Amino acid sequence: MSFFPNLFAQTYSDAVRDDDRANRDFGRVIPKERNPRLQNANSLNGFGSETSFITGGRFQSQKGGIDSEKANRYHSEGMVTTPTLFSYQTTSGSVGLFLAPRVVLSESRVTNKEVRTVYDSEVSLLWNQEFAKIQFAMEIGRGYNRLDRYGFIFVGMANFVSMSLFTNSGFRITGIRLNAKPELENWFGPPWTGYRRELYGGRISSENILFWNEFRLFHFVYEDPNHNTNFVIGSGQRVSGRYSYSGIEFSSKPFFETWGLDFALIRLLGESKSSSSRWSETKIATNSHLAFFSVHSQYEKLSFALAGFVTKKDEKDRLDSNSNGYASSFAEPRVLGGYSSFLLYQSLDFVHPPLFRERALTQNPNFENKGMQMFGIQLGWDWNSWFRSDLFLNRADSILGKGTEAILKFSLSAKEYGKLVSQFSVSYTEMDPRTQRVLVTEPFTEQEPNKEYMRIYVSLGIQF
Repeated sequence: MSFFPNLFAQTYSDAVRDDDRANRDFGRVIPKERNPRLQNANSLNGFGSETSFITGGRFQSQKGGIDSEKANRYHSEGMVTTPTLFSYQTTSGSVGLFLAPRVVLSESRVTNKEVRTVYDSEVSLLWNQEFAKIQFAMEIGRGYNRLDRYGFIFVGMANFVSMSLFTNSGFRITGIRLNAKPELENWFGPPWTGYRRELYGGRISSENILFWNEFRLFHFVYEDPNHNTNFVIGSGQRVSGRYSYSGIEFSSKPFFETWGLDFALIRLLGESKSSSSRWSETKIATNSHLAFFSVHSQYEKLSFALAGFVTKKDEKDRLDSNSNGYASSFAEPRVLGGYSSFLLYQSLDFVHPPLFRERALTQNPNFENKGMQMFGIQLGWDWNSWFRSDLFLNRADSILGKGTEAILKFSLSAKEYGKLVSQFSVSYTEMDPRTQRVLVTEPFTEQEPNKEYMRIYVSLGIQF
């Protein structure tokens, strides 16, 4: 039995596969875990191995707004990886070694053109063992991880160790510790030789019990160690922080035959410290939350979803010691259109740092923000087994103003010649900034006009 349909789902190339999963599952992404794959890799006791070749990439471009916003930008990257699993299986357990060396070439422009070539690898040791009908699983190494289904906390590469206890009834307890690393850094780059961002915690989950498909409770702590923001001795500020993300995720069983309900609630508590000298220190407390819901239906070829999320606003921008906007340096949600949505990512980096990261680069959390409220409708149509189209209509209220957008997305999933997954989307957004600009001096002002943005996103993944 081949395990590679799942292996493709858990490597760094998952960034492409996530687009398709989230689109078909109304924003939720459920990657298969590496450990349960060991039993599928080799149906007989003894040694087994399989390998594959995966290539792909993605491109995103955004135009609009005004020159001072630096909104004319793009980012593209191509990737090649060869995931391989070596396993040894007995009647009560299994051991595996997972290897996935990869090369990533990226090119970006916000103000200046930037080209990077990244050499990296995923390496992890896996162990499964059964004790009195309870499965124990452990994995240690470096690889692609996802802490929550909707991407509001952490999605990306990390050094990690995880341990789980689970039963055949669907009950699971998991503990995990991560040393986070931006994807577009080389293996031996600054994140490894300098400070490391720590995330640790656990979750309790159950599946197919009572009226839910999945119910999860989680608590994770993110520690940003004391570091220099400029990475140059004697300059910049020293920053550190500790933040906790606690919450629940719920996905219902079908009701009224075709309908389902998903929701997530996250509470964020923390404190950050910054200093420009040894004798001065500023402390900022964070107390925020995020709430997400999705009501959806799938009937034959037609799918429909009504979704939205709300993050708490920071009411007093830089006026007090409380910075209560919701943020996470490693959040990459795929809800409400994902990377296709301008309203979701709002990548005007130098004017208003985005609530969620758009590219895998080092970035401190931006808790000084006015939050976001975003709601939308998704209409999907499966033309056949391999081609699908979706229309998203979104409305958002954020620090950039009130905006309305339409997204047209086409998805391709073919299995005839290898495995191919691809998406192409274009979005159009009209934004009312709700601000006035001063012409000469007060009271000579005028209302800023509405702004328009266009965003193109393309992703492609092929496995042989």
